[in-house]
Amino acid sequence: MKKSKNRSEVSLATVKSETHTQKEEIYIPPLDQFKVKIHDIRIPDEESRLYTVKVTFFDQLLCSSAVTTTGGRETEDCRKRVIARGFMNYDPSDYEKMCLFADTPLIIKIYPFKEAESKLSRVFTSSSTAQSHSSKSTSTMSSEKLETYECTIDILPIFIDTNKMFFQKRLEQIIVPSVLFVKSWDNLPLITLTIKAKRNIENLKHHKILKKANFMKLTLVGSYNMIIPYDSEFTYTAASKLPLENETGDSLVTFNQGYEVPKRFNSLSFYPKWESLRAGEDTFCKGDEKFHISIEELQNVENIDLEYYEKATLKPFNTIWASFHRYLFFKKNELSLSEHLRTYNWPLEVHVYGENCGYSFIAYLDLFKLLYPGETKALLLVPLKWIDTETMAIKCGCEPLISPKEKAPSVLATVQKSSKATTDSALASTNTEISLFSRSTGSDGNSAFVIVEVVLARAFKNPVIPPIIPETEIAEMLVDLEIEPTKRSCTGRGQQERSWSNIIRLASSGLSHVPYFGMSDICTINRQLSETRTRVEIVTSLWQEAAIFVNNNFVVHDFLNSDETFQEMVMIAHACLMRITNDALIDSDKKPPPYSVQKAARHARQLHDLSHAMDLYLQLIVQAPREADSWRELATCLRDIDKDWANVCIDKSIILNPRHPLSLLSKSCMIFEEDPNAAEPFFLALLAFYPFWTAIWAAASAYFLHKEMFHMSDQIMGQMRKTQAEGLAKEPRFPRTWEQELGEWWEETPLLPGTSVYYDAADLLLRLRGIDLAEICIAKALLENGDSAVYYHMVALCCRLKGNYADALCHLQEGIDKYGEISYLRSLQGECYHRTKEYNLSLASFEKSGSCKSAYTTLLSLPRRDGGRTRSILTDLVRRHPSAYAWMAFADEWMTRSAVGEGGDANVTEEQRSALANAESCAFTALEYDRRAARAWALLATCLTPSTRRNYCREMAILCGFAKNLDDRPKTYSRESRESLCFRIGRPLRECRCKMCEHIAL
Repeated sequence: MKKSKNRSEVSLATVKSETHTQKEEIYIPPLDQFKVKIHDIRIPDEESRLYTVKVTFFDQLLCSSAVTTTGGRETEDCRKRVIARGFMNYDPSDYEKMCLFADTPLIIKIYPFKEAESKLSRVFTSSSTAQSHSSKSTSTMSSEKLETYECTIDILPIFIDTNKMFFQKRLEQIIVPSVLFVKSWDNLPLITLTIKAKRNIENLKHHKILKKANFMKLTLVGSYNMIIPYDSEFTYTAASKLPLENETGDSLVTFNQGYEVPKRFNSLSFYPKWESLRAGEDTFCKGDEKFHISIEELQNVENIDLEYYEKATLKPFNTIWASFHRYLFFKKNELSLSEHLRTYNWPLEVHVYGENCGYSFIAYLDLFKLLYPGETKALLLVPLKWIDTETMAIKCGCEPLISPKEKAPSVLATVQKSSKATTDSALASTNTEISLFSRSTGSDGNSAFVIVEVVLARAFKNPVIPPIIPETEIAEMLVDLEIEPTKRSCTGRGQQERSWSNIIRLASSGLSHVPYFGMSDICTINRQLSETRTRVEIVTSLWQEAAIFVNNNFVVHDFLNSDETFQEMVMIAHACLMRITNDALIDSDKKPPPYSVQKAARHARQLHDLSHAMDLYLQLIVQAPREADSWRELATCLRDIDKDWANVCIDKSIILNPRHPLSLLSKSCMIFEEDPNAAEPFFLALLAFYPFWTAIWAAASAYFLHKEMFHMSDQIMGQMRKTQAEGLAKEPRFPRTWEQELGEWWEETPLLPGTSVYYDAADLLLRLRGIDLAEICIAKALLENGDSAVYYHMVALCCRLKGNYADALCHLQEGIDKYGEISYLRSLQGECYHRTKEYNLSLASFEKSGSCKSAYTTLLSLPRRDGGRTRSILTDLVRRHPSAYAWMAFADEWMTRSAVGEGGDANVTEEQRSALANAESCAFTALEYDRRAARAWALLATCLTPSTRRNYCREMAILCGFAKNLDDRPKTYSRESRESLCFRIGRPLRECRCKMCEHIAL
């Protein structure tokens, strides 16, 4: 029978049950959770192996499990599998802890599974086993450490506004391996993981607060120029504060134990460390984001020379931290923090202390820049001061962060104790303190300093961006303007369109087809823009003045009421902008190929036919009188004939284009020969306008060296070498080759890399006939690098251009005796012997020179060559350097073959008729290169049929100055005439005295 309970027992049981229920009902806040899923660990240089992986965050173990790594080949769709997982719950309402989360990364460590077993076995082994284990070699222990890898991952977005993050990251060895054990980056373990956040809907309010949160990151690079050199027995500590959600509103952060500057450490580019891990003696605490700045970005108020203090001799006085702290702060605290930054400086203390002495410094960080709209970063280079409580309270509004008396005894306290031990009075002690504050904090009498970076995730104030007006609204406004009663219209000569917007559109398209002044499309712009030529002149030649006028006078309020003025201003402004855009898009250095007349003139000048070259240049000038380049080339041509006329032409070129470097250099050389002092403004202009042309700077250095301004010359060369070292040297595009303005008749001097820049300047000056200044450059190059084959060639060229053939031959012979049979020395020697009428010696020099590159030297040496090689030489010449002179030399060769026959008869055999036809073809090709080639017209006048064509060619030959009457030409020539160059290519030389050249002698 069941026993019934009495009333007291029932009530007692009820009380007990109620009491038990109250104990279990403890409030547990709703928690959020983030999960870590590891998909794959791939070690390319190893086979599949068992590893232990540990994942920790904020000193809490999330995952610890054994996983199998994958081998060399990358697996596909590794996200579909999970080899390890872990999770962590957190309370988003605990704001203080959430702020601390921002200063800690997720830490992943892997090591071989055998190592884990050996660690467990070492715990449970006996003492005898432990003794035997301790006798293991250190090499085995080091190899185990080399197989331990670690990495850190910044997961702050998971706590703020990101629900899922995917990472693929390399794990690095926790110790720095030796060279034998180092691995390449591709062979380090690659971990693939996913992090997901699971947010509790009950914490929605806190999620919104965290989503709007900001963070401040403070990176301390190091302290420099400290008062004492780095000593491992001292303790180096830095301290600052960061905003934190607690009672005081901020938190003390410390940068523990600075270290000596490592080798190859760059204080402007490195990976900073997580100070929260470094403080815990974590061996691997390197972050992901690289600290990379330039010296120009630093906010250096006192103009401290950072490059000087990074030298090897001053590095012992530097201390490095290269780490950072980072805390969250919330939207409600931004206003108070910004007000604090507006009123006070941010403190950063640096303490150095040992057993008997200590030093305490403070840097006052001015973070006012962060209050500007859109500013999120402040890079500071701040001097260190002696720590002073009163000054710190005034500037920072707080007390010392670390008390110098307790943790870091300051130098003041040390001096006070030593002064009290003496018999001096208290006044003497006070004077010691005052003098100590006046002492500098650096080792060299200047202040020590620190480099600090303060970064915000989001600016306190958003940048002010003007509102964007879409194109649809602009179109609507234009339509409204066109509907107005006084419709703006444009009328012009031959113009059919009257809408000003369409006129501007047509004018801009027309302007894009007008790259140069004087083209036929100017008429199109004239019809589209105006009925007069005033505005055309503004568009084509006065665009810069027009742009200034528009900028200074265009006020919308003043011109909206006037249709004509408004229309005028809009058109001019648009045309000016189009010209500026056209000049910016089209590279001004890329000039079009030379005209046929310009090319023929250059051929004549480079082949020493100066009279014909002068005629062609004059023809160019008549066609385009405002072309500055033609005037300059004519001046260079006249330098060998009449220096006064050359001076007139170069003046005209400078008037038309006052900033062209070749014009300024040519003019400065002309003035230098007459009055060296008067040439100084031109050299200064060259230095100012062309700072990266090294040859110009070398020429200017030689000029100031001639004026005995040695310091100026050395300064110019020092700046020029600095330009070369920084890779800023840029030579203008003026090729010194055939068919170009700076091409010449002599064999080109080979200026190889490493040759003195003075030789380059001398070569340029000789091409512009600045012989006196070139001699100074050659002498300077001789002092710097000694003599060489290049030196003898350039010295001989100077003598040759001056007409001193004997001196030129002397220098050439000395260079040949020293450096052997060099082609460009022998070819110049053969040319000089030819000028002095020593034909046998000239023949010997040309035979020893071998093949010649220059067209002039090739044609000059042609009579000295073997007859069997003449055709092959000419074939190669017309292929490499085609010109009217080369083709006419080829025509003479065919004419010689056509004249050879039985009994002296010509045009008898088929071979002779073929040779005559080839000669005619060569003459036609010569006329394509030079329309005024008189020798070609004369040859055609004797060969062509019918008689009408012969008469036309005869008149053209006479018009071009070949001869007054072709029948008056001598049928035979003396040996001297046959040996001259003009006999072979049909052109006059100044030095030639044959009958053929008498009527056109200069």
